[in-house]
Amino acid sequence: MAGDLPSDHGAGPSVPPPAGSWPPPQIPQPKFRPRPWLTSAVVATAAVAVAALVVALTRPTASHSSAVTTTAPTYTAAETGAAQKALCDTYKLVARAVEVDTNGTDKALARIADTNGAVMLDMASEAPALDTNHRDAAHALATAYGTVTALGSSAVASDADYRAALDDVIAKDAVMKKVCGGG
Repeated sequence: MAGDLPSDHGAGPSVPPPAGSWPPPQIPQPKFRPRPWLTSAVVATAAVAVAALVVALTRPTASHSSAVTTTAPTYTAAETGAAQKALCDTYKLVARAVEVDTNGTDKALARIADTNGAVMLDMASEAPALDTNHRDAAHALATAYGTVTALGSSAVASDADYRAALDDVIAKDAVMKKVCGGG
C-alpha cells in the first residue's frame, strides 16, 4: 500500500553517520590542454594592430598634402530666383496657417501651427542657392515661432514673456514679408 512503511523499518539506525566520516565527493578537474588556435588568434590580432599602427603613422595627413582650395559654389540668377520663390511660397503658406490657427480658441492648434511653421521655414531655408538675406529672415522667423511654442504654456512663462515672444514673431514676420516682396 501507499502508506506502508518500508520493510526494513526498525532493522537498524535510521540516522546517517556523522558528517566527518564521509569523504567529500571528488569533482574531476578538467585537464589543462594548450589551445594552439587561441595563441594563433592572439598573434594574428596583434600583427594586424601593429600593421594598422604603422600605416596610420606613415600615411600623410591632410595638412601635409598639396594645398587644395575649395570655392563656394556659384548659382545662376535663375537658381537663386527659384530658391527665393520656393522659400516665399512656403512662407505664405505658413503665414496663412499660423494666422488661421492662432486666431481661434484652441491653444493646441496654435502651438501645432507655430511648430509646423518653424519646421517648414527651416527646411525651405536650407536651399543652397538661397541668398543670405532670405535665409536669415526665414531662420529668425522660424526661431521666433519655436519660442512662442515653448512659451505657450502658462506654467512655463509669464504673460509678459509670452507677449514679448508674440511681439518678436510679429517683428520677424514683417521682415520676412518684406524680403518676400509683400510689404
